[in-house]
Amino acid sequence: MVKLLVADDEQKICRLLESFFAERGFDVVVANDGKAALSCIREHHPHLVFLDLHMPGPSGLEVLKEARTVDETMKIIVITAIEDEETIRRAKSLGATDYVIKPFSLEYLKEEVLAKVSTSLYEDLRSTNRDLKKSLEDMRQITRGIVKAFSMVISKIDPHYTHEHVSRSVEYAGRIITQLRQMGMSFGDMQEEVLLAGILLHDIGKIFTPKEILFKPGPLTDEEWKIMRRHPVDGAEILEQIEGLKEMAKIVRYHQEAFDGSGYPDGLKGEEIPIGARIATVVDAFDAMITDRPYRKGMTVERAIEELKRNRGSQFDPKVVDAMIALYQGGNLKPAQLLDPGHPVESPSVATPVTHRAAPVQGNGVPPKASASH
Repeated sequence: MVKLLVADDEQKICRLLESFFAERGFDVVVANDGKAALSCIREHHPHLVFLDLHMPGPSGLEVLKEARTVDETMKIIVITAIEDEETIRRAKSLGATDYVIKPFSLEYLKEEVLAKVSTSLYEDLRSTNRDLKKSLEDMRQITRGIVKAFSMVISKIDPHYTHEHVSRSVEYAGRIITQLRQMGMSFGDMQEEVLLAGILLHDIGKIFTPKEILFKPGPLTDEEWKIMRRHPVDGAEILEQIEGLKEMAKIVRYHQEAFDGSGYPDGLKGEEIPIGARIATVVDAFDAMITDRPYRKGMTVERAIEELKRNRGSQFDPKVVDAMIALYQGGNLKPAQLLDPGHPVESPSVATPVTHRAAPVQGNGVPPKASASH
């Protein structure tokens, strides 16, 4: 609703304007002197002001000058009894939008004043909308630039594996998001661009992981695992410093959480885990399982799908796994960069999920879960 202030010491004019604009849906307040007008402007920040230039207290020109410091977008139409060109020129130089001459009739209000008000407010709305769109696009460009820069940092960690891995992960994720929507899932006001950027940056925290751990050809020690498992939090803390990347930071922080609550760093469970992180967990693990590493061969896509099924509801969100399976069964899973899924592989010696880096077997002999990036 448009807030309108009528500031005039003539009661008749105030009643006329108040009644006329209130009937047309405006929220009208009235002031009868300069001091009251300034108080209303500071308190209510009206969108539109009808301002008499000759009132008791601070003059209309003084009120006009002060009003522009309170809100420079405020539209002010001055009311004057005499069409004094010099006074009108001064009023416009202080920011007045237009002027009306009194006395005026209802007919004049309908044909002249309302038209001026409507035009002024419409142009202001258009201008504000243009500025808002430009600001949003500028912010998106800045965000894209930051994400691209961080992506380049990740690619420097391991130019062959990490760059190709995140590229494929994002491609899988985009298809999964589309499939989940077709299956009826709502993502609320979360933009797909934000989801994919978070998945793209899920391993950014590895810039703090020592290379001797990151590239170790064999199993990690318990102490090395403690260091490795810091990378989700390290990555999130980087992104949390940038206001526009906080939603992406949640994906990075929680991409190693498990659906049953057994993951890290915080042991979140089920839908406590952000949907972007749940998607990242699946695509991260899937790509790691089918990718050749220096210390083992990647498994076939068929076997990786079976591992996703086996860990459905424990490590992975069932809905995300179902979307992945639907893509596989429909022949829509294989990205352009992926090798032939039927390429010969050397089967691991134990029929358990192949991990990006083999996790230490638990004390009870239970094999590790399917996990892409530690």
